[in-house]
Amino acid sequence: MKNWLIAFVALFVVTGCTQSSVPVQNLPEITFKHLKPIALDVAVIDVVDQSSDGMGGKHVEHLFPTAPKTAVHNWVRDRLVATGTSGSARVIINDASALEEKLKTTSGIKGVFTNDQSERYTTNVDVRIELFDAANTLTGFASAKATRSKTFAEDFTLLEREKAWFDLVEQMMADFDKVMVENMKARLKLK
Repeated sequence: MKNWLIAFVALFVVTGCTQSSVPVQNLPEITFKHLKPIALDVAVIDVVDQSSDGMGGKHVEHLFPTAPKTAVHNWVRDRLVATGTSGSARVIINDASALEEKLKTTSGIKGVFTNDQSERYTTNVDVRIELFDAANTLTGFASAKATRSKTFAEDFTLLEREKAWFDLVEQMMADFDKVMVENMKARLKLK
């Protein structure tokens, strides 16, 4: 009887462990397909990534559902269209980062009962678009930067953090798109 009881408890524990699941969040890809494409009078568009690799220190891009660098690549893919027969456009990514800053929190007994803001996350993009004619002479350029930051409470769950990171990048890229389009209209000859 003792062996049956041990077997039943073991089966109950194993079944209980396999039934629980970690909540999963499926966030959409950040795209710009809903916006009108920008026609460039060039034959080809190249992306040159001069940003840091984003590893180590305060860099946390790898934690984000859509990293800022990925969002910039998506912007180029969805917004810029080569409609010419010669010349080229070079999209230079100078920065596409997400940084974490640890904030001071309340310690001791008071800290147990306090829900402080424990981290600040800052996302940055800095992009320059250069146009070249068939002779590879620079004919114009436009650039834009955007930054967004948000503080997170100590009790944020992983799902809440992922959603907040997603929103942070999405809002930053909306800011970037607005500034870049204005600068392109002012500085480049758009078709």
